[in-house]
Amino acid sequence: MRRAQIEVILAAVAFAASVPATKLLLADVAPLALSGVLYISAGSLCAGLAWLSGRTGTAMGGTNSVRGAEWVWLLGAVVSGGVLAPLLLFLGLREVSGHVAGLLLNFEAVFTVGLGVLLSGEYLGHRGWLGAVAILLGAVLLSLPHAEPASIPTRWAGIALVIGACALWGLDNNLTQRVSLRDARQIVAIKGLAGGITSLSLAAAFGGFGHWNAIRVLIALAVGAVSFGLSIALFVRGLRQLGVIQTGMLFALAPGFAAILSWALLRETIAAWGLLALGSMTAGALLLATDRHEHLHEHEAQEHAHEHTHDEHHQHDHTPEQLAKLPHAHWHRHQPMVHRHPHVHDVHHRHRH
Repeated sequence: MRRAQIEVILAAVAFAASVPATKLLLADVAPLALSGVLYISAGSLCAGLAWLSGRTGTAMGGTNSVRGAEWVWLLGAVVSGGVLAPLLLFLGLREVSGHVAGLLLNFEAVFTVGLGVLLSGEYLGHRGWLGAVAILLGAVLLSLPHAEPASIPTRWAGIALVIGACALWGLDNNLTQRVSLRDARQIVAIKGLAGGITSLSLAAAFGGFGHWNAIRVLIALAVGAVSFGLSIALFVRGLRQLGVIQTGMLFALAPGFAAILSWALLRETIAAWGLLALGSMTAGALLLATDRHEHLHEHEAQEHAHEHTHDEHHQHDHTPEQLAKLPHAHWHRHQPMVHRHPHVHDVHHRHRH
């Protein structure tokens, strides 16, 4: 679990770097076109990684590929998180400063939690609720009249657009968790290429590409590969191990990183209310990330395939070839079980509360 937590934090840092980078690019290029280039780069990177793993014999093969009804969940994730959310974010970034947009991204955690509770029956403890309140308090601080310097007027339309993007990414997180057992590289490749091609097609249809040159294209490709490709791949791996809520909360550190990077790289003026909001929202994210619960719960019998090691939830027979490599992925059956232990809402703990 510790490794998964570190990977999600790295994903948060990588995504945070996209805020100041895209803020600079949006001075010359259109939001839809930028979204398309970023996501195509992300999808291409992960498609390449999946191809290389197949060439070197480390791929999981068809056992770990998206299948059946999972395509419906993935389609919803593509539309909400791969097309609409980045478009709203980039439109919002044109209206507000980078650090304000970065801090407002904390609302993704709030929407992820809320939808996780409503749609999946996940549990949020006292620390989690306190963390959510701290994030909302930070948003209130940002909305105060003097939260930004006088030279940077607050545009409420921009704030609404960024919060709307967070709502869509919260939905995306919950939908993606339904397919998080599958190869993260395949998931990101599909989301990136499908979302990117859709965005570029819409940009072409509505004539909104902006002014591109070779340097801007290279920067956008690099940002897409790292901030969206690598970041999302690590995030999906976290969903598999940690569940929607804890993964979303660790990733909620990204807004704080984004604000700090925006202050440093964009040379934006630091206002006192902004610092207070940063502290409140970061504290809230940490409280949410450390939320735990323990109770007697039942595991129903289920069969599936995913990468795993042999913990108390994975006690099944193997061939000698399967035992030769750990972790490994193969089709296996979980027997019914009733027990009590601290847990998060990963793919093996989808009970209601």
